[in-house]
Amino acid sequence: MNLSKISGIARSVCYYRNKATNTKEIEEIVLADIKLLPKETQNSGSKVMSKFFKSLGIIHNHKKLSRIRKANGISSKIRRHKYPKDYYKTLKENRENIPQNILNRNFNASKPMEKIVADMTYIRVMEGWLYLNSIFDLHNDEIVSRSFSMNINEELAIDSLNKLSTKYCLKGTLFHTDQGSPYLGKKYRKLLKDLGIVQSMSRRGNCWDNACMENFFGTLKCETIYLEKDNKLLPAAKMIKKIDDYIDYYNNVRIKKKLGWISPVKFRESAS
Repeated sequence: MNLSKISGIARSVCYYRNKATNTKEIEEIVLADIKLLPKETQNSGSKVMSKFFKSLGIIHNHKKLSRIRKANGISSKIRRHKYPKDYYKTLKENRENIPQNILNRNFNASKPMEKIVADMTYIRVMEGWLYLNSIFDLHNDEIVSRSFSMNINEELAIDSLNKLSTKYCLKGTLFHTDQGSPYLGKKYRKLLKDLGIVQSMSRRGNCWDNACMENFFGTLKCETIYLEKDNKLLPAAKMIKKIDDYIDYYNNVRIKKKLGWISPVKFRESAS
């Protein structure tokens, strides 16, 4: 298979390249070769074109092809970058400022508000998706604050934290979350700093670093949402009421082996 067969041009024309004696003639021959290629190949990059020529037994350096194509206005169709140049490099560098995994899966706490964790989950409702942000005290496995929203954003995380700060002094508290965007927001991180909270974050792709919250959400859904007959969707207001009622039950009534078979609230009260 060769270029003459692909293009339908006489072999004598294709072999004219062997008689070229100067740079200009060589460039004219290379340009003629490019124009003989199928249209799809002409639109490919110079390296691909060079490899294609090589498969036909014709050696054209990709740098020479690029130079000649540029000089003659033959450019390949390229995809536009979705993000600016060096976007991913900058993003990687910025991740160095993310808090370390201080908690390091040490889920034991000797007193209330020593270590707390938070996470968000989503629940299907009639209006769309309902998002729940919960804060969990590792001392007694109690849900100490929660907020709901139809949008997942920084304000949802801030609302839960503000509610918690009205009930407890959080100075020196270790607060652990994943690297979700709401927990990386400037306003949220400033609030943590203003409250004197030490921020800790899970490593990327390690859901086990926040296993307590993951376990709670699984329990919550199994004992409430998944019990709905025929997977019937509830209105958001009714779902919020259902979850609020369950969390009150979870905190005050539901016993746990870890706590000596008493509820989180009773464990906290007995320890005070």
